[in-house]
Amino acid sequence: MRKQNIHYSMKIVAALILMKLGTGGAASVMSANFVKPIVEEFGVEVNQFTMMISINAVAMALLYTTASKFLTSKRIGIVMGVASACEVIGLALMSTYHSVYMFYFSGALIGAAQAFTGFVAIPIICNMWFKKKTGTVLGVVMAASYVAAVGYNLLSAQLITNLGWRSAYQILAVMGLVITVPAVFVIMKSPEEAGVLPYGAELARPETDAPAKEEYGLTRKQAFKLPLLYVAWIACILISYGSGVAGYLTPFATMELGQSINFGARAAVIMSFGAILSSLVLGWINDKFGVKAGLFWGAATTAVGYSVMFLSYNSPAFVYIAGFIVGLSSSMYAVQCPLLARSVVGGKHFPGVWSVMMIANSLIGGGLYSSIALFYDKTGTYKGAFIMAIGLFAAAFIIGSIAVTMSRRLKAVDDLIV
Repeated sequence: MRKQNIHYSMKIVAALILMKLGTGGAASVMSANFVKPIVEEFGVEVNQFTMMISINAVAMALLYTTASKFLTSKRIGIVMGVASACEVIGLALMSTYHSVYMFYFSGALIGAAQAFTGFVAIPIICNMWFKKKTGTVLGVVMAASYVAAVGYNLLSAQLITNLGWRSAYQILAVMGLVITVPAVFVIMKSPEEAGVLPYGAELARPETDAPAKEEYGLTRKQAFKLPLLYVAWIACILISYGSGVAGYLTPFATMELGQSINFGARAAVIMSFGAILSSLVLGWINDKFGVKAGLFWGAATTAVGYSVMFLSYNSPAFVYIAGFIVGLSSSMYAVQCPLLARSVVGGKHFPGVWSVMMIANSLIGGGLYSSIALFYDKTGTYKGAFIMAIGLFAAAFIIGSIAVTMSRRLKAVDDLIV
């Protein structure tokens, strides 16, 4: 292993951030500001268009275990580079569609690609490269995704208003191609490919000749035999589905409150500012105070945020305040869920376990995303969705805390045996 002045893990962080600033950011707004103009042009219901997001989630889920195997056994620069290019193609194709059903193909293509670049891939890469400060690094990377969301929300709103939604999709695709694809192909490597130890591995090595204690970790077979994994899994699924409500902030502002697309975009941007802070704070909270504290953060900010959202019916400006507070829980799915799972099963075999867990997370959470639109389509309001989100995050806090307590007892028994 060769020594370097700048640890290669920092280059990995840079590549992950460029993924979020390029294809990740562009794909994150493929629905939000586009809902109103496309629904009105094609004469369809909101849930018919947002079904694209559900299909996106299902496609991701079906390839999660494959992605885990590829990312831990193949040249990850090639794997993630090809996947990033597919995301670009999916976005570009959206500009050519003349039927809402054609968007489902792009949703599937981008979802399949994101299995190798998104919610499973990022925690796997962070776990691969960082044996210390994993939560903080994961939080920083996810913060970059919300920084991108701020820019892309504003940009897409302006592009749609001034150039039309078709040109907007084309420009987003070009930006993803330029910012992300070359960086991923060139920089992304495994520690073995780079010829260095993961960050923090040197600190974990003993100064004596005594053998180092092996990293704790349940195998996939062991993990899925334990009830505590399913308890943690339920918490992740609740967070997954509950997080989808925030994705309807823009349609809520533009359609239910009757505000402009730019107003809705500003609300989404303000929510993204909360999400940026959330990613940075949530990773630190987990590293400093533990997983239970992170779960409480999500439950508390969700309850306060959606409670304030009800005030916007009398004064739409409250959407900005509520959006920011809701944004403080936005990274629960991307940051808190993998950290909860890792705390339960350990880091040694985490990629294999997490990839399986994410199948259900996406199929239930993302796959049912379009069902949230039914609150508006059938009742004319998102009030029911807001109440549901509060309840789901509160339940996730309780159930997740039980899983953490159970895992601590299991680890204590394992230490006694060793």
